[in-house]
Amino acid sequence: MKLRIGTRGSELALWQARHVAALLAPEAQCELIVLKTRGDLIDDVPLQSLEGKAFFTGEIEQALLERRVDLAVHSHKDLPTQMTPGLSIAAIPARASAAERLLVREASLHEQGLFLPLREGAIVGTSSPRRAAQLALLRPDLRTLSLRGNVPTRVARLREGRYDAIVLAAAGLDRLGLDLRGLHTQDLELRHFVPAPAQGALAIQIREGDAGLRELLRRRLHDEGCAQAVEAERRLLQRAGGGCNLPLGAAITGDGPYRAFVFLGAGHPRAQDRSRWAEAEAHTAAAAADAAFAKLGERAHHGGPLAGCSIAISGSRAAAEDYRERLESLGAQVAIEEVIRFEDLPETRLVERAAALRAGEALAITSRETARRLAGLRLAPGVLVAAVGSGSAAALRAVGLEPGLVGEHGGAALAAQLAQASVTRVLFPCAAQTAGELEHELETHGVPFERLPLYRTLAHAPSEMCTQAPIRILLSASSVQAAAALLPRSCASVNIVLGRRAAQACAEVGWTAQAAASPRLESVVESVVRVHQAGKIPT
Repeated sequence: MKLRIGTRGSELALWQARHVAALLAPEAQCELIVLKTRGDLIDDVPLQSLEGKAFFTGEIEQALLERRVDLAVHSHKDLPTQMTPGLSIAAIPARASAAERLLVREASLHEQGLFLPLREGAIVGTSSPRRAAQLALLRPDLRTLSLRGNVPTRVARLREGRYDAIVLAAAGLDRLGLDLRGLHTQDLELRHFVPAPAQGALAIQIREGDAGLRELLRRRLHDEGCAQAVEAERRLLQRAGGGCNLPLGAAITGDGPYRAFVFLGAGHPRAQDRSRWAEAEAHTAAAAADAAFAKLGERAHHGGPLAGCSIAISGSRAAAEDYRERLESLGAQVAIEEVIRFEDLPETRLVERAAALRAGEALAITSRETARRLAGLRLAPGVLVAAVGSGSAAALRAVGLEPGLVGEHGGAALAAQLAQASVTRVLFPCAAQTAGELEHELETHGVPFERLPLYRTLAHAPSEMCTQAPIRILLSASSVQAAAALLPRSCASVNIVLGRRAAQACAEVGWTAQAAASPRLESVVESVVRVHQAGKIPT
């Protein structure tokens, strides 16, 4: 039997077509017919910006219908969810790896990077909305830039230094056997970086009426287990109402029971929905996929790197909310213990005192709670705004003040930096109960300052404390003291504390601070992830 195989002309497509031809020999002699698709012709803009679908399959399907070819070999994930009338999938061969693979230039490698071995702020090349959404969720510090072209072209652009890293399907790299020397490669875990539905699988497409060819292809090529998994994954794509531009990932593993991993990016199906993962297990691939998809519909977090991790955050509600949303986005279950509240002090004269600052003087803060009280403040040109920590700096920016000096090592270190900057006077708005570190250090350096209390911290007893929480994040020294007064001494948790003073307070009340973090959001996330992955949680 002589067969004409329709295929794209990329190196990967040709490899796939030749692979199918080899599997059909000697029963069939195959000729490859190379066809250009719209996706091949337009390779300099993201596909999601173009109208239409079937970018990599439409011209090949037309050749099938016109009997210019007898069968087509597609990357299954490129096919639209709705089959073209008159055509059908005759066989799905055994699948290659479904995983995503990260390629990193050595200069951009950071082995200890959270979730991904990338330096902070690295540029990652991808034109996939699904990949971009998962990158943003795992590492908000990363930047994504559009990347199109065939696999060798993408790798070449990485080597040229246009990107710090790129993400590609492991199957394509394995099939081509490209030389990746000088690049760091890492397969990403399916449950944390969910691939496209049907990734790694091939689809052999024919005309519906070619019964004899269908029998040959099924006998020589078809893998029923792979077909069931792929069908279940692609049905989710259809149910979600999208095509290749929908930020949906789906992967099914196992051979009974089956486990389904699903990801759906923000804005789907409702504009206000957040990105989320879900996973489920069942005795069939279809049931596992349906169960995972149902969990996505609950708009809760049923998967992700912190799935199954329960956390209590002890502190003020406003500060705790800053951390809760981020931790929940990674799959954690988070409860807030509002053990402290804040009471504004009357007649602080804040606006008047800030307006009196002149060029060469400084406004310094050491907490986000203080920064929140500075909204609308007007400062004269040349006044330096200084903050302890990136969290306080971000809170200042949120109220319209741009910090010109950010210190990461406490109030004393910030005071030393202010002295080194030769400021002539410092206004220090703060809580009534401050540690005095900044004032003492300013005094040591002979820098005049004015301490301006804006609020006081009050202990508060919430209606319920999470005595069984395996992980407790303590946001401040006052949070430690208030929580210790409410919790039994036998309460067993891994305590993650924010800052040196909170660690000291832990020791004073007889608690162990198993991990310390700066108040910076991603520092807290990293501490939680490290504890969770290390399995240090008490039983």
